[in-house]
Amino acid sequence: MFEQQHGVRLPASYRSFLREVADGGAGPDYGLLGLTEAVDEEEALHDLREEGRRAGFLSTPFPHAGGWPGPGKGGDAGYSVEGSLVIGESGCGMFRRLITTGANAGQVWLDDPDWGGLTPGADFRDWYSAWLTTA
Repeated sequence: MFEQQHGVRLPASYRSFLREVADGGAGPDYGLLGLTEAVDEEEALHDLREEGRRAGFLSTPFPHAGGWPGPGKGGDAGYSVEGSLVIGESGCGMFRRLITTGANAGQVWLDDPDWGGLTPGADFRDWYSAWLTTA
């Protein structure tokens, strides 16, 4: 249903996690958000979740092949995150994004808009498995 509403096929490793494990719950940083989990309007995640629910946002090709520097690294905070889904909060204004389209689909990237920009990460399964072995 979620995929139909948003016109996107979620990456295979994430789809199998949803089917076989859970839709949200325990995970890296502050845990995983469920696909339709409500977020309090006062939380930093709220606007990001709403942005991700805009028509075409998740199905738009993700524009980055590699990382993107944030303002603290000589770049700017004006980078695009279309083609990605916020799946968790890392704290201090940082978030985890599952890339939903393009060559990096399935990877979990760190989004630090205030300082570090976008940092590429591992495939969802590898990212989550690494957390399980250190938790």
